[in-house]
Amino acid sequence: MSTVLTAEDVGHLRTGAHFLACAIDPTAIHIYAGMIQEAMQDRSVELITVDELDPEDLVVAVGMVTQGLFIADMPPVGDEFTGCIDAIETRLGRKVRAIYSLAAANINGIIPLMVGLQASLPVIDSDPMGRVFPLISQTTLNIGGVAIGPIALMGVTGERAVVEASDPQRAETLVRALVTELGGWAATVMYPCSARELKEHGVHGSISRMIRIGQILDSETSAESKFLSLADFLGVTRISRARVSHIEGLSRPTDLGLPAQPSSVTLEDETTGQIIRLEIQNEILLVLVDGAVAAAVPDMVTLLNSEHGSVANLDDIRVGNVVDVLRLNAAPQWYSEAGLDLAEPAAFGIPLMHPRRRNG
Repeated sequence: MSTVLTAEDVGHLRTGAHFLACAIDPTAIHIYAGMIQEAMQDRSVELITVDELDPEDLVVAVGMVTQGLFIADMPPVGDEFTGCIDAIETRLGRKVRAIYSLAAANINGIIPLMVGLQASLPVIDSDPMGRVFPLISQTTLNIGGVAIGPIALMGVTGERAVVEASDPQRAETLVRALVTELGGWAATVMYPCSARELKEHGVHGSISRMIRIGQILDSETSAESKFLSLADFLGVTRISRARVSHIEGLSRPTDLGLPAQPSSVTLEDETTGQIIRLEIQNEILLVLVDGAVAAAVPDMVTLLNSEHGSVANLDDIRVGNVVDVLRLNAAPQWYSEAGLDLAEPAAFGIPLMHPRRRNG
């Protein structure tokens, strides 16, 4: 059933998108949320389920791809995504009937609302990640054999390109090179597919889930109450409540073109004294407790301020801070053999298999 979203929904979506990414810099999420709320004063955005479309309707993923430039440093002027949609429609000779998010967290979790307002298109409550990954090839649509291209890009400079590549890894290489040449980020439209294909291979309820997370975290309740609500809603578990003892940047190479800022954070559990270590490349990829794996990508890991229950930004973490380290499962597709091939620690240059693969 379709829903007309409100400005209040957008505020909660912003919080939920931040929670599911625990990003290095959430500034762009706040900028986009403000832009959307302002635009909603005279327009509305419709959230629909994939079942409300004709199975053969053309739908496309919209999202930002960045390479060395924070979006907040040079925000879009407004026509980048509509220009990309026009390019895909011209290339395929068909009209796009609805859009969906490239990822269900961080900036790409909220961008579809602005694109929906600009293009007068409904936004589907689905995505092909169920979380956020740094590579455009790391999607459940890729697992399902859905073509990534053609891909339309438009960047800071106003220049536009269309990439024709059947192999997702090759598309990744070409898109990253183009994003660098286009100024450091690009609006992109990719994975043009039928509503039927998205229904079969996508992750569903993405935007409504972020809104519900935001409602929980934005509420005037205690940190413990928020955690219990998240545990009930998402199956979130708390790995540790721990105090930060050491932060270090790393020089570990990221040979896959990952837009990473590798670093590690060491914490000490407030109750047990266990040593917690977080391995970070933009997002938290790995959690070790006394050297044993407690969570590993594609698991989602996020940090909450233990006093207020607000999301703790990775770039704001300081020695002495006390945070709750939380874990939640990714979409089931990510724990298949094909999913782990794309998204376990080894895919990020960390020579470690996910525990589910090791345990058979």
